[in-house]
Amino acid sequence: MILYLLFQLISAYVKIDLLKSTPNHYNKHLRNDLLINNFKNMQYTGIIKIGEQDLELLFDTGSSIFWVFSNTCPSQSKRASFDCQSSPNCLMTQEQYNVQYGQGEIGGNKAFDQLQISNNMTITNFQFLIVNSQSNIDNLRADGICGLGLQEQFGFNSLINMLYDQNLIKKRVFTFFLNSIPEQINNSSVLFLGGYDTRYMSSDVQYVKLDKSDQWSVKLNNIQMNKKVLINDVSALIDTGTSLIVVPTHQFTQLLSNLRDQYKQFCQYSQYQIKCSCPDGDFSHFPDFEFNLEGDLKLILNPNDYIYMDVSVCVLAFTKSSNNYWILGDTFIRKHITIFDIDNKQIGFAKLATFEKQSKQIQINDYLYIFKVVCVCICVAIALIWIIRQVSCLGEASHEMYK
Repeated sequence: MILYLLFQLISAYVKIDLLKSTPNHYNKHLRNDLLINNFKNMQYTGIIKIGEQDLELLFDTGSSIFWVFSNTCPSQSKRASFDCQSSPNCLMTQEQYNVQYGQGEIGGNKAFDQLQISNNMTITNFQFLIVNSQSNIDNLRADGICGLGLQEQFGFNSLINMLYDQNLIKKRVFTFFLNSIPEQINNSSVLFLGGYDTRYMSSDVQYVKLDKSDQWSVKLNNIQMNKKVLINDVSALIDTGTSLIVVPTHQFTQLLSNLRDQYKQFCQYSQYQIKCSCPDGDFSHFPDFEFNLEGDLKLILNPNDYIYMDVSVCVLAFTKSSNNYWILGDTFIRKHITIFDIDNKQIGFAKLATFEKQSKQIQINDYLYIFKVVCVCICVAIALIWIIRQVSCLGEASHEMYK
């Protein structure tokens, strides 16, 4: 009884303490989070169950279609595939569609089935594409793509919309934390559905309105290299499905020239990235890139954010394309908590909390929970011992009476 009262007192104290330090928008129970796997800082994937089959999908804000490989589709990239006939609720239609990507294409049939995220979110009658043909997407290390873009295609309802329509989330918002330390389990990347978690943040959220209604695109007032303007007035797509920072060709040429001329670097474009000579392994003298968005929001990438070493070569995470807009991929997104707000047509950015702070804040509730469970177990054990002793005493008393 004493231990039980002590347990109740501790529980009350913990509850009061957490309430004092918890912001109103803090997602205490994290019921809508999905852990994401990091493949060499190049692709971020997570497990989603369709029917009874677990599939690992790439999360892509640059496209809108949710699709998975069919078990009949030839592909070197898939590790698993979806078999509609093995799923009791799967309905595959005769409607066929093709989807074009920057460097590939897929085709397949529209289908419906039950979809499950984590252990507590199940969407019924989810619509997706079962892919039976593909070309030039063998670099994809996943069983399909979860499109999180804004543009509606072929009448498909998006994952976020269906979560909202079936009352599984309260707001049409999703948030990415992408890590850059794949081997750190406690620092796993996370996709938050329906909100965000302030424990991952060290600043308030600053929002920027979209400059296109059908894309996660924002306007950049300018981009600077060490305070020198590289380009003015350009759109940028915030794309989790792209690994690098993609620059229009003519601006890419200017960027490369600046590295060579102003920073005296021997740099060349090779295998879709900029490679510079770094014989001493030191790249601290490379420039900072400052992205100035509307509302006086400045987001900065330091050399550590966009460079990795390959022996004595500095590899810069920039590539080029024929587009007339920039694509800010995972290299950029990793630097911030990034919030995609569908209802308000905006993207929010917040500074990351340090790894140590994240770990401490995220684990403290787990420790408290374990402590409370242990206390309950002790109380139950003591109660059982007391009951057994009482029953034993009653038995002995009855035995003495009948002697």
